[in-house]
Amino acid sequence: MAEAKQGTSKARAVAITFGIVDILSAILIYIGVFEGLPARYWLVDGGAALLIALFIGAGAGLVADTPWARRAALSASIASLVLGLLLVTVLALTASYLSGVYGPVGRGGALILGLIAALALPYLVAIPLAQLAWISGVRGASATHAPSAGLPES
Repeated sequence: MAEAKQGTSKARAVAITFGIVDILSAILIYIGVFEGLPARYWLVDGGAALLIALFIGAGAGLVADTPWARRAALSASIASLVLGLLLVTVLALTASYLSGVYGPVGRGGALILGLIAALALPYLVAIPLAQLAWISGVRGASATHAPSAGLPES
């Protein structure tokens, strides 16, 4: 009985940690896109707004231990993974184009785009992958055990 209680509290702590990380990711996306970019482009703004809304919803759900927390975290992680990989791919292709076409000046721009990709990779790809692995682990554990620890059933 004590092991189940300890497992439940540990899973709850992981859920709260992922919830806080999701909220912090939403804040970083807001700062990076809406405060950091000098020009507005609907495609970038729309993707950022979608991710911000999904991350805030998932983070609030995980912290508050709501019944829809798993679905919100799953959708936020999948959307972030898709948009994050798309962003990193576009930045890499643009960096290679700039470097090849514009020579030394393009290499400077390529360096900046590479740094942006390196900064986006953990928040938009690595953390969502970890969260997806955790959600699937919780789902697998809940299928073989009694109620899931840390996340309610969907």
